[in-house]
Amino acid sequence: MKKSVLDTAKEEERKEFLKRSPLDRMETMHDILLQIIAIKARGEGDSEYEIYTRYLKDNPRHYERAAR
Repeated sequence: MKKSVLDTAKEEERKEFLKRSPLDRMETMHDILLQIIAIKARGEGDSEYEIYTRYLKDNPRHYERAAR
């Protein structure tokens, strides 16, 4: 079965991502999370802080670490 253009692009991005150092990967994922929070904040009319604290509460394993 032939791969679609999107599947091929995803595969290439995945390979490029995995070539990065663990620190670079962590920073990239953190930046993506912040971008998602900013988009949600604009869409919902809330502050980024409110969206982030809601995210922490909805994900207990993160919330427990942050509450310490």
